[in-house]
Amino acid sequence: MRLSLSNRYSSLPVTLDQVHIARELTPGDANLVPDSACLLTFAGRSRITIPPGETAVSDRIAYPVRAFERIGISFFAPELTPQITRHLNANEILFLSVPGDYAADPSGARFQPVPDGYASNFLAIEALEVAAPRDVTTVVTVGDSITDGSGSTTQLLQRSASPMTSTDQRYPNHLQRRIDQAGLPLTVANAGIGGNELLGDGVLPQFGPSLLERFDHDVLTVAAARYVLVMIGTNDFGNSTAARAPSTSDMIAGYTQLIDRARAAGMKVILGTIPPAEGAVTDGLPLIGDLPINLDVMHGTPAARTSRDAVNAWIRSQTLSDGVVDFDACLEDPNDPGYLAAEYNSGDNLHPSPAGYAAMAACVDLDLFRASDSRP
Repeated sequence: MRLSLSNRYSSLPVTLDQVHIARELTPGDANLVPDSACLLTFAGRSRITIPPGETAVSDRIAYPVRAFERIGISFFAPELTPQITRHLNANEILFLSVPGDYAADPSGARFQPVPDGYASNFLAIEALEVAAPRDVTTVVTVGDSITDGSGSTTQLLQRSASPMTSTDQRYPNHLQRRIDQAGLPLTVANAGIGGNELLGDGVLPQFGPSLLERFDHDVLTVAAARYVLVMIGTNDFGNSTAARAPSTSDMIAGYTQLIDRARAAGMKVILGTIPPAEGAVTDGLPLIGDLPINLDVMHGTPAARTSRDAVNAWIRSQTLSDGVVDFDACLEDPNDPGYLAAEYNSGDNLHPSPAGYAAMAACVDLDLFRASDSRP
């Protein structure tokens, strides 16, 4: 295996040292299995300085892992790191130690968890790549917070950890479980970013550049990428103002461009409909602790509902993609159209619950990935 570390979104270099991989003793806990730590090196050195906008990949190591085995990554930052590229709301618990280098220490005694929902981040970690037989290919699930797994494993803005934290309840996790049970030679990569949009850059920097902008790096360059399952669009309508709200034709043009670019790279494309979001209307959502930020979450407005329905109608009827997954129909309350079914609702009328994410994975027809043609 090898670890990819990213400084892609920072304007300053970042230096990391003593990067270790180890097995977690208990999911979501700072304690690691004794004698399971392994030092990762970069061109033979333990210390790596990553320039702004670049990525560093570790030397390969032999470190056997099983599917869904919990792995911990730890490192020492010997210099001040005022900026660091991170995956916001990664649905994991981040631990910070007291001053000093404890990257190889299996004990969690010197570590404290960062409050869940405030900094549930992957710091600098881009990917952990594991060697696989040549016939194994990758399904890249790409989208926004519903792909990223918001509402599944952390309690946004709560100071206590959810009991589901670090239990891998995102829909791509559940999809991987189904694939493993079916014995298909596929691995699922999650390229979701909370707040992400198809056409425009996120209204907050943490929401990332538009999917159109990040598609080549986040999807097309993923190791052994063969399929991409795209589900995005709710934020284009829900995080927008009337002045910047996209039209249905704008969205269709964006989806069409993604399909063309994926096809040119030899990938098959599956489009997912946008899930229900009726009732998700919030003015001034606080995003950092108790500090209110003037971000209007308007996914449940009549205008957003009309736009979402129009886009979903096109996704269901189009023949450009290699398949469709109707997440909207799978999650919708049959007695209350436009709303998430109660058992699938995390409570904000926008993000599914763990049961909802499992239902999303169950909606995916695995025959979409049983292609008879070989990988180009």
